[in-house]
Amino acid sequence: MAVIAASILDADFSRLKNEMTGVIDAGIDAFSLDVMDGHFVPRLTFGEILIAQIRTWVDVPIEVHLMVERPERWVQRTCDAGADMVMFHLEAADDPSAVVGLIRAERRVAGIALRNDTPVGDVPSDLLAAVDVVNLVAVPLGWGGSASAEDTFDRIAALRERIDGIGADTAIEVDGGVKPANASRYVDAGADMLTSGTGIYHAPDVSEAVATLRDSTRGPRDELARRRLAPFLSVPSAHPVDEPARLERLEALRVALDVPTSVWDPRGRS
Repeated sequence: MAVIAASILDADFSRLKNEMTGVIDAGIDAFSLDVMDGHFVPRLTFGEILIAQIRTWVDVPIEVHLMVERPERWVQRTCDAGADMVMFHLEAADDPSAVVGLIRAERRVAGIALRNDTPVGDVPSDLLAAVDVVNLVAVPLGWGGSASAEDTFDRIAALRERIDGIGADTAIEVDGGVKPANASRYVDAGADMLTSGTGIYHAPDVSEAVATLRDSTRGPRDELARRRLAPFLSVPSAHPVDEPARLERLEALRVALDVPTSVWDPRGRS
């Protein structure tokens, strides 16, 4: 089956922990957390504090999807908070290869994302081979619930052809418009990982929605997809570069933002 990630953008944030543990119980593989800075996209969401809190709630992998300007400024911060994969936008990076290098230095999975109107041919071949995952965003950035762009399936197929053509083993993720009723179409086109928000959190029965996403994407490509994404699916945040330094940076952030330790304590003192 495809790797299934739940986007929390469409969850009920007033009971977020319960919303997340509920979909873990239903059988999702990972979470996708959309960080938006109000500049690269008009919407503003959340940053390291919520990511760090979520890391203490869940034991499944976390993808942080950076919809931000100058993503290089965010890499260490999101890795410190507990990201297992850092996904940044090709369109936002002056030097995408340098951003990939920063992610690799943190021993995390590296991914690039493309807006729904960015041609897959815009990704240089060397960058395509250097990342673990390419995320084809299938809807306008910033809001869930829209249907995928009409050319999404052609874009998946074209990207898979490019990846295979250069002999790379890069995984393809699709984010936007994925629902239980249409999930198999993305996998048939060549996707390895599907991120769904409204398709899970707005479903009448979350467990049934996740089960359908999993069951409908079973097929001969399962083993290949999960092998491509094995570094992401391994033990979450298992290898921090320097744990004491990481905790010191998070503590400095807590102090700078004047967050009480009763709300968030990176050192676990409360």
